Amino acid sequence: MSESTEDFAALFEASQRAKRFVQGQTIEGTIVGIGADVAFVDVGGKGEATIDVAELKDADGDLEAAVGDRIQAVVVSTSGGLTLSRRLARGAATDRQLENAFRSGLAVEGKVGTAGKGGYEVRVGHQRAFCPFSQIDIVRTEPSQHEGRVYTFRITEYGEGGRNIVLSRRVLLEEAQRAEAEQVRHNIAPGAVMRGRVTSVREFGAFVDLGAGVQGLLHISEMSWSRVTDPSQVVRPGDEIAVKILRVDDGKQKISLGLKQLTEEPSTTAPEPPATPKPEAENDTPTQHTDPAEGFGSLADKLRGALGPKL
Repeated sequence: MSESTEDFAALFEASQRAKRFVQGQTIEGTIVGIGADVAFVDVGGKGEATIDVAELKDADGDLEAAVGDRIQAVVVSTSGGLTLSRRLARGAATDRQLENAFRSGLAVEGKVGTAGKGGYEVRVGHQRAFCPFSQIDIVRTEPSQHEGRVYTFRITEYGEGGRNIVLSRRVLLEEAQRAEAEQVRHNIAPGAVMRGRVTSVREFGAFVDLGAGVQGLLHISEMSWSRVTDPSQVVRPGDEIAVKILRVDDGKQKISLGLKQLTEEPSTTAPEPPATPKPEAENDTPTQHTDPAEGFGSLADKLRGALGPKL
């Protein structure tokens, strides 16, 4: 059999397997291989599908799936094989696919329109959907910031044959944040030094975001070796600082941080007083003492000389 014949046979077999599925169908499979551009998914029997590797990566471009993981995806093509997607492209989503996405929790792409009363109009496929202001992001933002952008959403309500569709981007962001927070917590251990961003300053200290919303408390007593009366004189909201993990309470999910521990502790012992100079000796030359008797004898001799010879 020639090489071209073998290629044709392989393509024919793949197309025959793909006939078991229909476009828009949501299926589950196991990742059996990951290449540079596509990953291979076992969908049961001898069926094998492909999915773009980009759909298995997080916002930072890191793979969030591995060989052996089971995933849920939608069939986007059966031509020449089975092609899957974990999200519905906004231009290719049909009404049936949107309903399947709602029931399975599959993410969909949508383009945000102008802000209206209570939220945004979002175009998903050929349908108009609604996303409340509270569901467009995790944090409060200006409404105009999201207009015209293409986001990934989850359908939270689907009714009236697709005429009433409510979306949420927030639930997907929170899921991603929880997964990232789990990874951050895994790296947190007493003694570790991490970088974080000061989120708020209170009279008793400051809260520091260590990543993915995981926060620790930098108590006022751990800011400096010297006494601190006002934490805002040491750190301010938005500051990027390095901190040391002092204690971790997994039960209460409390993390105690230290800043002063990254600097050398001043000596607590009193300095030795200067050495007192040794007093100089009054006279290192031995003092000559005169015997009183010798002195008396000398005086007597002088008197004899003065009085003359004894008669």
